[in-house]
Amino acid sequence: MTTYVVDLEAFHGPLDLLLYLIDRNEVDIYDIPISDITEQYLQHLQLSGDSDLENLGSFLSMASYLLNLKSRLLLPAYEDEEGEEQELDPREELVKKLVEYRRYKKAAMYLRSRQNEEYFQVFYRSAAEAIPGQAELRVDLNALIRAYQKVLTALPEERAEVFTLPEGDVNIESKMGEILRKLQRSPGGVKFQGLFAGNSSKREIAALFLALLELIRLQKVRAVQENPLDQIKVFLQVEI
Repeated sequence: MTTYVVDLEAFHGPLDLLLYLIDRNEVDIYDIPISDITEQYLQHLQLSGDSDLENLGSFLSMASYLLNLKSRLLLPAYEDEEGEEQELDPREELVKKLVEYRRYKKAAMYLRSRQNEEYFQVFYRSAAEAIPGQAELRVDLNALIRAYQKVLTALPEERAEVFTLPEGDVNIESKMGEILRKLQRSPGGVKFQGLFAGNSSKREIAALFLALLELIRLQKVRAVQENPLDQIKVFLQVEI
């Protein structure tokens, strides 16, 4: 398995080194396009064939944190009850997150031998083999990544690579809730592209896709493809 390397104009190297340099203020978080890191990681998954869900989980955790960190750094300082301005510096949390990230990576070596790999499943049925609950095959991340790339291709071209602050923080946890609510309203499942309706920026869509992968990893939702060329549909896996 090859190591994932971040390749940006402002930085080239492994993700944990990037986090370390941000912590030391040697790399400015404003110069780090989170959506580009996400796209590069997905390309890494395709090229390396890495389907290790623990590695995916550690990346999801840090990508979510970086999204939230960047949003919070752009928020104005607030005033306390006495009218004094209080400056928020969420970089202080990065030290703890980095320690957790490294601990997670070490634990992954042990968890890898025990993990349940049946998170991503595809169901193929034919007239001759229409047996409920059978003909069940695992599918790697490539089908989901290709569907995600189609969603990005359909976006209108952005006028400039400028980070704009949406209303409130945008993080993977909030996007997970958005997906779950949409699936609760649709017992018959939602087409993959339908999950992204109403989101028009690469940053929002990247966060949604990472949220979907995390929900699949946690076995709260499942992605189903009836036939190899059919659209992927997403269903609620458990009662929320």
